[in-house]
Amino acid sequence: MAAKSPRSTKLSRDSIVNAAMTFLDREGWDALTINALANQLGTKGPSLYNHVHSLEDLRRTVRMRVVGDIIGMLNTVAEGRTPDDAVVVMASAYRSYAHHHPGRYSAFTRMPLGGDDPEFTEATHAAAAPVIAVLSAYGLDEQSAFYAALEFWSAMHGFVLLEMTGVMAGLDTDAVFTDMVMRLAAGMRSR
Repeated sequence: MAAKSPRSTKLSRDSIVNAAMTFLDREGWDALTINALANQLGTKGPSLYNHVHSLEDLRRTVRMRVVGDIIGMLNTVAEGRTPDDAVVVMASAYRSYAHHHPGRYSAFTRMPLGGDDPEFTEATHAAAAPVIAVLSAYGLDEQSAFYAALEFWSAMHGFVLLEMTGVMAGLDTDAVFTDMVMRLAAGMRSR
């Protein structure tokens, strides 16, 4: 349970979302409630409703922020690299983000890519854009690159989940991960 801390700044939507991001990484997605977050902020739940409409509004805003963070990260690490190098650094950055921000990562993977929220759907497709750009450098057309990006993400997500749940304990996960990513890159070249 999060310790109650005195409120040091005036509440705003942005400060509440920032607090929720921190809360997620410490307590997890399922623990995020208005009252739990208010307790962390040293206030009462109803005061948060002056800035967020509902728990779902807060969670959606957090998801959008996480997608933005991931887009920025992937664009930054891939910039100016060869396709193989870009694939490796993007995969490593994705894995690192998941490990350093497990609650945020969970928020990212909790909503369908093609769900009933057009803005979130657009944002998640934008998150795939840096990967698609790199995969297109292997000579893939736009649709093939999109499907390859889904394959790439599926491999990364599956690996990260297995690693985070302890299934791979005792293995040299760095070596296995690097080998998997290089096999994915080789598969792109052979297409």
